[in-house]
Amino acid sequence: MINVAIVEDNVEIREGLAVLINGSVGFHCVATFANAEDALLDLFKARPDVVLMDINLPRMSGIECTRRLKERQPDVPIMMLT
Repeated sequence: MINVAIVEDNVEIREGLAVLINGSVGFHCVATFANAEDALLDLFKARPDVVLMDINLPRMSGIECTRRLKERQPDVPIMMLT
């Protein structure tokens, strides 16, 4: 099972991705976040194998969030969404 976390501010996209991931064999969405700040606080508690990261987030960008997450967990792959 591949555990996926999503960081996406658009609720429809975020929830849609979670449904698609949970409906795919071998994948499970373990956490979703609407902004970078919440992801930085709680993302690694969910223990994702991969993170889907929106680039254009409110306040802190997905690029900056990725930089900070990589400082903490450099081995977790992060895929950027545009």
